[in-house]
Amino acid sequence: MNADRLPTSVFSANEHPLPVAVLSELFGFAPEALAANRAGHLTDVQRQDLLFHSLGYLVRGLVMLVLSLALIASVTPLADTLANQILLVLACAALLVLGADWLIAAYRVLRPCVWSVSGRVLRAGDPSHPALTVGEVTLRVTYRRWKRLPAALPGEYRVYYGPTRSLLSIEPVPQEFAP
Repeated sequence: MNADRLPTSVFSANEHPLPVAVLSELFGFAPEALAANRAGHLTDVQRQDLLFHSLGYLVRGLVMLVLSLALIASVTPLADTLANQILLVLACAALLVLGADWLIAAYRVLRPCVWSVSGRVLRAGDPSHPALTVGEVTLRVTYRRWKRLPAALPGEYRVYYGPTRSLLSIEPVPQEFAP
């Protein structure tokens, strides 16, 4: 089945979920990736993609932290009044929070986990921010894949995603386990 020719209408709830072969073509993952994601691991290709897409954000964040630290260090001698000292302490506290947030993001990129969610898969977002909603979780997908999706996929699915909330792989939930 060619993924470019998927219907764009809403499937009825009693239709069977799409098979893994169609899902892998539609979302661009290999069967080995699905097996690795089931076990809670990323494949080497998925890990490389995560690092490639996150590296720019991490470098920009680190540069902003260093520049902020340099700015705070340069204005510290000028904080001679109590109000200026309070503002300096608040700026340092904000820098600590941003630094902790950056460290958490870096840790998640360097030691990524695979999360899963089950439920109906609905197309969400818009062309500038393409996404899928599965249960309560919104996941990022590429525009190229998003534009080929119908408004809702038939049946229930288990979706595996990484730390950047990008879809890694997807499989139908067996009917006896469907909620």
